[in-house]
Amino acid sequence: MTSPVFEHPALTAAASSLASLRAAAGRIGAPDPVAALRHLDCAPPSISASAATVDSGALLVTSASAEFRAGVEHAETGGSAETFGIWADTVDGQYTAAARAAAETAALGARIASELDTLAVSTAAQVCELAAAAAASVTAVLAGDRSAEVVSTVSSTCTAVVRAISLKLASLSALAAELEPLTAPVVELS
Repeated sequence: MTSPVFEHPALTAAASSLASLRAAAGRIGAPDPVAALRHLDCAPPSISASAATVDSGALLVTSASAEFRAGVEHAETGGSAETFGIWADTVDGQYTAAARAAAETAALGARIASELDTLAVSTAAQVCELAAAAAASVTAVLAGDRSAEVVSTVSSTCTAVVRAISLKLASLSALAAELEPLTAPVVELS
């Protein structure tokens, strides 16, 4: 049986380490520890790359804003400079707000990628430790032993793995709350 592949390499390694526990769990009807890992799967490098793209976009908007401001200053020297200046200041403010929002979004994306990476790595280490502690009982169940002690150890280990993952998932709600403001445009460009 091949080990499941996850987006995050630490979770792929953990799934491989949990393979025997998963097989023992299947024999006694305990929760599947590898299936629980799926809920934490993530690809921090992809998130970081997206954040870097947004940051590059912010730099382009900042550059366009500077060019626009230079053009406005040049144009304000003739005709209806006052009306044009008010309109230009509004547009310039929108450029600035859009650039700031993009830079803040990029920084948030980079931080979230880092936090997800840390979460995946720490969870993988924690569940591997749990599985290692139950290795003797797992081996016994896989060899056909159905004594209460080994079955209980395997079952409680699977439950502990699921609980550990659930606790880590609960910590993601704070990250999700930080993403909420990004669902509405910061500025409407004229």
